[in-house]
Amino acid sequence: MTALTLAAFAGAIFILFFTPGPGNVAMVARTLDAGPAHGFVYGGGIITGDIFWLTVAITGLSAAAEAASGYQGLFWIAKLVGAGILLWFAWGAFQGWRHPALPDRVAKPVSKRGLLATYAAGVAMPLTNPKPIVFYLSLLPAFFDLSQVTPVTYAIMVSIMLAMYALTATVHVGLAHKARDWLKAKGVKRWADLLTAVIMTAVAILLLTH
Repeated sequence: MTALTLAAFAGAIFILFFTPGPGNVAMVARTLDAGPAHGFVYGGGIITGDIFWLTVAITGLSAAAEAASGYQGLFWIAKLVGAGILLWFAWGAFQGWRHPALPDRVAKPVSKRGLLATYAAGVAMPLTNPKPIVFYLSLLPAFFDLSQVTPVTYAIMVSIMLAMYALTATVHVGLAHKARDWLKAKGVKRWADLLTAVIMTAVAILLLTH
């Protein structure tokens, strides 16, 4: 791959990551509900799934992936796990609306178990979402000769994806965190919790139906 090709790849990844979709929406909602740590970890799960599909495409395992798609049970397991975790988050946010915390107690503790659940939900999103699957397995090979990718080039491509993830997450999580602080200051955090519950439920349904 040439420098121009890698630049084109970076542009394509930028568009893919910044295009509004359920992943970005869920990352924002998770930030509003549990804070920026969970927002970044959810995004980390998404980028993990994206790197998986990139690796599948580059290593020539697209045919194997398409064959595996015939075993819908595997995809449904991932869908159910991801949707179940999102619905769990939605229930927690709904409880925050029903029983609003005092302003100085709004912040939720960050636990390893909670971060792991957030990460798992993030991973499930690209593994079952048609947008990244189509992009990496169908569109990307149509624009680039992936058979010419060397280990060094692969490392550069992954670095580009991580850089774009960092940019995307910083923008989305940063803005959501500022909105969260504003909502806390205005004493209307409970209504943000209700909106978060609705968003998480909608994303879970979308995950199950697509």
